Amino acid sequence: TQAQILQPDPLTFENLVFDLAFHPHQNIIATGLITGEVFCHRYATEANAENQNILSIRPHRKSCRGLEFNHDGTVLFSVSKDKSIQVIDLETGEILVSKSGAHEKPINRILRLNENALATGDDDGYIKIWDTRTGGELMEYSDHQDFISDFAFRAETKNLIATSGDGTLSVYDIRRPNFIAMSDNQDDELLSVVIIKDNRKVVAGTQSGVLNLFSWGEWEDCNDRFIGHPSSIDTIVKINEDMICTGSSDGIVRVIGILPNKFLGVIGDHGDFPIEKIQISHDNALLASCSHDNSVRLWDIRHLYEDDDDSNDGNGENDNADANMDVESGNIDGKGKSLENSSNNFFCDL
Repeated sequence: TQAQILQPDPLTFENLVFDLAFHPHQNIIATGLITGEVFCHRYATEANAENQNILSIRPHRKSCRGLEFNHDGTVLFSVSKDKSIQVIDLETGEILVSKSGAHEKPINRILRLNENALATGDDDGYIKIWDTRTGGELMEYSDHQDFISDFAFRAETKNLIATSGDGTLSVYDIRRPNFIAMSDNQDDELLSVVIIKDNRKVVAGTQSGVLNLFSWGEWEDCNDRFIGHPSSIDTIVKINEDMICTGSSDGIVRVIGILPNKFLGVIGDHGDFPIEKIQISHDNALLASCSHDNSVRLWDIRHLYEDDDDSNDGNGENDNADANMDVESGNIDGKGKSLENSSNNFFCDL
């Protein structure tokens, strides 16, 4: 039989993990904790190998809320409740740049947009775009009235989408000082967002457990809703143009088909502990989830990317070593595509 990549053991911590990020090229995952600590682990995918802690640092005085690697994985950016952005050298653990007071309020979200730009959003709804070559601020937007919950980026048109606890979704061209569009208030906190269907649809997760679907260019109101999550949808990742995974406050990671809207299965769960963040590894082999159980779990999701031809080999999910994987392989097709935006680096002249 062909050698299998093994599902890595969970990572366990003494405190709550708020965010995680996969290295763009290597089997490394970074985690940011409520204590302000940041860890990096090289996760093991071979038999008899163990996960290896390769970085332990406390760059923040308060909770670390967001992490992103630069385009080549040499540098890790972290943002915090302490209002700072820290730039960490992955190899040495040295803090290359410490940008205190980057926002006036606690920073809640970070996204790398491309090699030269980074977006951050804070608890008061302010969004800033940073030049990663100089560390300078390129744009500041102040259109939201509550915390920025998530970002999505459409690289070819340089459009940034933001969701907020104020119930609205905003669209920006990061080269311009004003928003392109702002949705009507959805009467629900918008907590997560992803772009799918070849940039034709935007999916936003809500506090009430509804997925709101927007058509690109028709931003006033969502034109479809998918009901079925019993709790809030705090985090979303794109699997391919027709499928997403959601992480919910009921502790379950689900697979959802979009248009047609259909619940396709469960990747795994953290018991009843709410999920903070899910992300996909650089090779699309693993989905990581962090939860209030102080753990990061790494789930084998390669079956979600199998071609139709491959899905006929073997017995589908019965061959899968993970008994928790409950996805009907026959309902899921399509090749895997890059889930993250084109890579980015912060202060790339360092």
